[in-house]
Amino acid sequence: MGIETGNFISNLNSANPLSSDNVSEGDDHLRLLKNVLKKTFPAGTNDSGPEQAVQIIIAKSSAPTMSGSAAQSMGMVWLDTTNNLLKIRNQANDAWITLAVNPETSNSVDVDAGTIDGTTIGATSASTGKFSTLNVAGDGATVTGIKDEDDMSSNSDVKLATQQSIKAYVDSQVTAQDLDVVSDSGSIDVDLDSESLTVAGGEGIDTSATGTTLTIAAEEATSSNKGVASFSTDNFTVSSGAVTIKDQGVANAELANMAANTVKVRDANSSGVPSDKAVGNGEILIGDGTGFTAAAPSSDVSMTNAGAFTVTKIQGNAISSNSPSNDQYLKFSSSSNEWQPVSVLSPDRLTTKGDLLVYNTVDSETRLPVGANGKYLQADSSATNGVAWADVAVADDSVTQAKIADDAVGADQLAANAVVNASIASGAAIDATKIADGSVTSAEFQYINTLSSNAQTQIDSKAAVGTANTWTAGQRGEITALSDGSTITIDMADSNNFSVTLGGNRTFANPSNDTAGQSGSIFITQDGSGSRTASWASDWDFAGGVAPTLTTTAGAVDRIDYVIKDSSNIHAVATLNYS
Repeated sequence: MGIETGNFISNLNSANPLSSDNVSEGDDHLRLLKNVLKKTFPAGTNDSGPEQAVQIIIAKSSAPTMSGSAAQSMGMVWLDTTNNLLKIRNQANDAWITLAVNPETSNSVDVDAGTIDGTTIGATSASTGKFSTLNVAGDGATVTGIKDEDDMSSNSDVKLATQQSIKAYVDSQVTAQDLDVVSDSGSIDVDLDSESLTVAGGEGIDTSATGTTLTIAAEEATSSNKGVASFSTDNFTVSSGAVTIKDQGVANAELANMAANTVKVRDANSSGVPSDKAVGNGEILIGDGTGFTAAAPSSDVSMTNAGAFTVTKIQGNAISSNSPSNDQYLKFSSSSNEWQPVSVLSPDRLTTKGDLLVYNTVDSETRLPVGANGKYLQADSSATNGVAWADVAVADDSVTQAKIADDAVGADQLAANAVVNASIASGAAIDATKIADGSVTSAEFQYINTLSSNAQTQIDSKAAVGTANTWTAGQRGEITALSDGSTITIDMADSNNFSVTLGGNRTFANPSNDTAGQSGSIFITQDGSGSRTASWASDWDFAGGVAPTLTTTAGAVDRIDYVIKDSSNIHAVATLNYS
């Protein structure tokens, strides 16, 4: 039969006994169970129960039903899942004792019974308790002891001090301290335990003390005593402690007396202190940037005390005493050795816009009337004035090729039929860029120069358009790059062969200038991203009526070969996935 062995509940196998075991073998299982129970739970009697309560915690939302004697039920633990509290059955087996512990959260516990290290908790009389550490509400440091040290020598951050230690320490520190005072002219120290600080006044300052108030006051200033003074608002302004003399705040009467006929100046080279400068009769004060000088005018000028100047000379030469009249000016006469007033000849000679004042030997200064439009002023020694208005004229052969800038003379500047064969020298080197828009090159002129007959006749004889020709060298056409865009329209007049790199999904529109018989190829390249598609307008006809699907690999090349059948049908074939 199947039966396990062991001494504890964990050794039991719930699969035993087997259904095939004999009933007579059941006693073996009973003996096994009794052995496990005795090994697991402490021994007890029917009346007193086990010597040590060992109970299973029962978790229920309501109190469990109790049976048996008080000795058998006391100590039962119940987890009240409704209130999240632990409860234990009392000794009388008639109530549950609630433990102040919440198994769901951390709670504080108020204990009001029992002892801690022999100290009664909640007793009516004081008792001595001993704790290894003390911490209040988890806030701050954990206290490990109480020290009685007058000098606080431990300097510990986890020890408390007794009242006597605190007082002794504070008294010793106060006794050892003094008040250090530093002034502008000395320093003192006052023993705070035995001395007093005396605050003494000085000149202009008084001190007084009443109760706990010390007053320091300034005396009124006098001519013999320093102190506090006020300022007249007529002369001064005071702001934030700064005293400033007001504009126009000093009256003439308040200035110091000056010597007669002096002015107060500040020379540029002085220290900034004004100085008095005497000014004599007939003198003026002249500044030169470095100072002031009092000086009388030169003998060329006289001045009155009313400020009127009279000029009697210019650069030491006398001025004529004759009174001047209108439109006269001063002119020096070397024969009279003086400046004389001279009349201006005909003061209003110029009367019309553009008139010129000229000089001639007949009537000196004279008016030259403005010339007619298109005239220019030409020097002419035979004319009375030496100059004369003349028409613009170009003498034959006076303008050479060197005088004409490149491209300065175009067809618009030449009269019809103005240039004929006879006008061009036989040895003239005329570059092709000088003719029309320069579309004919100098090399092409040289080719034409060697023709012995009409150029078209010779071209037709070499390769007639309507005649079968045999070419003895390769013929080729360029591959013209197309502009990429959402819609690509090919101009068939540009080339036969085209290329384009697709930067997105594109539509090839019906081309322009398509002419029956033209053929060629279109090279289509995918850009670095690939997966670009192409759609085709109605003129493009592909075999089977189905447009090709382009190779989508990045950088792949597809070729579309085409032949234009007529203006609305282009036969096309795709060859895909070239490297």
